Amino acid sequence: MRGDAYAPVEWTFPGSMTMSEEISPELVTIYLEDARGHLEALDHCLLTLEREGLDPELIAGVLGPLHTLKGNSGMMGFGGVKDYVHRLEDVFAEVNDGGLKLTAPMFDTLFAGASALREAIEKACQSGGEVRDLVADRTELDVLLAHSEAAEPALAPVAPHLPPVPAAHARPREKDRDKDIQYVAARSNLLRVEFAQLDHLLNLVGELIIYRTKLHQLGRQLVETLGGQKDARDLIDAVQQVAGVSSQLQETVMDIRMLPIRHVFERFPRMVRDLARGQGKEIELIIEGEGTRVDKAIIDEIGEPLVHMLRNSIDHGIEQPHVRVAKGKTPTGTILLAANQESNHVLITIMDDGGGIDVSTVKKKAMRMGLLKGDEVLTDREAVQLIFSPGFSTTEQITDLSGRGVGLDVVLKAIERLNGLVEVETVQGVGTKFTIQLPLTLAIISALLVEVGTQTYAIPLSVVVESIKYSPGDVHNVNGRPTLMLRDRIVPILRLSDMFNLTTDGDPQKGYIVIVGRGDKRVGLFVERLRGQQEVVIKALDPAVSGPTPAAAGATIMGDGRVVLILDVAAFFEGRRHALIHGRGPGDGARHPENA
Repeated sequence: MRGDAYAPVEWTFPGSMTMSEEISPELVTIYLEDARGHLEALDHCLLTLEREGLDPELIAGVLGPLHTLKGNSGMMGFGGVKDYVHRLEDVFAEVNDGGLKLTAPMFDTLFAGASALREAIEKACQSGGEVRDLVADRTELDVLLAHSEAAEPALAPVAPHLPPVPAAHARPREKDRDKDIQYVAARSNLLRVEFAQLDHLLNLVGELIIYRTKLHQLGRQLVETLGGQKDARDLIDAVQQVAGVSSQLQETVMDIRMLPIRHVFERFPRMVRDLARGQGKEIELIIEGEGTRVDKAIIDEIGEPLVHMLRNSIDHGIEQPHVRVAKGKTPTGTILLAANQESNHVLITIMDDGGGIDVSTVKKKAMRMGLLKGDEVLTDREAVQLIFSPGFSTTEQITDLSGRGVGLDVVLKAIERLNGLVEVETVQGVGTKFTIQLPLTLAIISALLVEVGTQTYAIPLSVVVESIKYSPGDVHNVNGRPTLMLRDRIVPILRLSDMFNLTTDGDPQKGYIVIVGRGDKRVGLFVERLRGQQEVVIKALDPAVSGPTPAAAGATIMGDGRVVLILDVAAFFEGRRHALIHGRGPGDGARHPENA
């Protein structure tokens, strides 16, 4: 049924070996990571075959990963997994040879088998032995192969007659060498490193950056003291060389931590297919920019928010085929999942051509939930942002996909933890577009340094929209609160001195307004001085030491040894936290930009 090119490599183990007795945890981790990659290749192959039809090159491409997975599973002692993958190879070989025809029921069987195989491998690695029985799933493949064998066999090609090779021309030594070479490990250009080691290396680079800045400041002071003496010039040259090398080291370490975002995206085609079939919808997922590189820390965190947003597009966005046809659309809906890099950020777009968001329905639900008062006036763009509120859902009936109001709320919180922004645009009847803006890395960020009194604060540049010079004539009181009219937008103003209870001798009428954004909302932060942009290393705040520090996402150490707080801009948009900062409850008249 299959050629010798895919002949199995048999692994035998004495007795009833358990994984925990013979296999190290490190090997289990390597096996699991490899297996996940091979299973992604299997999903990709099935999805492409279902969409585009038979492709011998595609099948040949997946047989290699399956063969590797089978051998690795045998080495781990997972006999059930190995046998199932062996049957799966037989099925693909029969499809390639024309013995099996690709049909919808067959795809259902193969997709279900792939899910069972993934579950069996994950559970086996967690428990140290095979827990998920694959006998029933293997029987399904045997049924497919039985149908192939029952069909009329095709005539095998007749091999040309080759004369025997004379004994004198045989090379037994080369044969023995070829036989032994299979036991020699193949050379590899890859080296597996624990991510914790990269984190430690990055921390050391962060310390180096801090002392580099300090060294640069000391060198500049020394030059001012010594003037143009040769020793001072030599010192500056050395400092510049150290700065150049440390910058290259930083870039290299950061690049090592970066992974293509395809590691997140590649799991979604299968998910979209399954959810669409479950709802009786026809949906095509288009993926663009999967090669965009992002920090692994973000890769690990962004998956869950994207799952919620895609489920939202499938359930709320794309209509049923007959509804789409009645609207003059194609029966197959389209969801675009795209990523691209802009400066120090990555933009992720989720866009569908579904029915869009009914803003009037959003406003009515918001009023019922108490999020919107009857006399409040919001633009459609502002109102649609309410879908990110906790417990908000326009679906009255609870289903497996929606109705509980925990989807987009989770998305917003996760994106804010990553120092990102999320915006939504919609046109009813045309579709909806979500845009996520994230920093490329969470370890070292570019920040705007500002001063209030004697204190310095760092504001992540990813949330800074612009900064303008403070002009008292441009400030107006709205409901007893200072606001700024900026290009037809009312922007509330907060003073950092009030937020952090600082006393300052500075002129309250002189300073700057730093406009920061969260989604479609804007807030102006009044500061006394701007100290420019700088790359800073984020250090986590220990609550046992720092206590309840409002509006602080972390801290960094400057070149002169000072500790500078990194502002958590999301706190400026949370009315309840803002009220508590000032010692007032929500009912004490505390007002906040979010309620403007």
